[in-house]
Amino acid sequence: MKVQAAAAALILGTSMAAHAQLGGLSLPGASKSAPSASVDVDGFLKNAMTAELLMRGSLDQLVASLASKEELAQIDALKKVASEKTDSKEKAVSEQAIIQSQTALLNTKDFDKIANEDAKKMDAKQKQKLAGAAYNFMLAALKDKELIGQSQSVISGLSGNPANLGKLGTVKDTAGSLKTQLELASSLATKVPKVFTAVGVKNPPAKASDAPVAIAD
Repeated sequence: MKVQAAAAALILGTSMAAHAQLGGLSLPGASKSAPSASVDVDGFLKNAMTAELLMRGSLDQLVASLASKEELAQIDALKKVASEKTDSKEKAVSEQAIIQSQTALLNTKDFDKIANEDAKKMDAKQKQKLAGAAYNFMLAALKDKELIGQSQSVISGLSGNPANLGKLGTVKDTAGSLKTQLELASSLATKVPKVFTAVGVKNPPAKASDAPVAIAD
């Protein structure tokens, strides 16, 4: 129970901070007193992509482990729509709709029942997949939280560097996407950790730099 509470607190506390503002942590090379200092914009965008892919992958695995065939079909239909989009902004909107639908679906699940009853009926491979998905979901949320904190330093640095102004819009869009992801993740932050003990997660992620778990097909 303590493990579950600690994991949830990490996400819930930072989600509220993210909702209030996009700030908090500075990037290497930047300081709060010198917002125009050089920042690693490309590194930020790369890390953001890693976090978003981890969130999407973990949600895919959670849904695959817990959803019915009918529910999976609905999600697959949304993915088909997204895959057919050629405009980058339209694709991003469609992909966000998938995440919203997945989190809404998972919020309808009884995680107490999953932990106390359903997990007992799972074989070792099923438990391993659910464990990896739950772990990676919480890790992705931690990564989102850290990057949201870093985003304000990146934006400030770009604003003071004319050579990088062309990337400002991309960074702002990325920060907004991360914020939305974290807000959606926070709705599951107290639920997903309930399965940790049942599926064998003894050491949930405690910081954004923790390594994700590889999930076998």
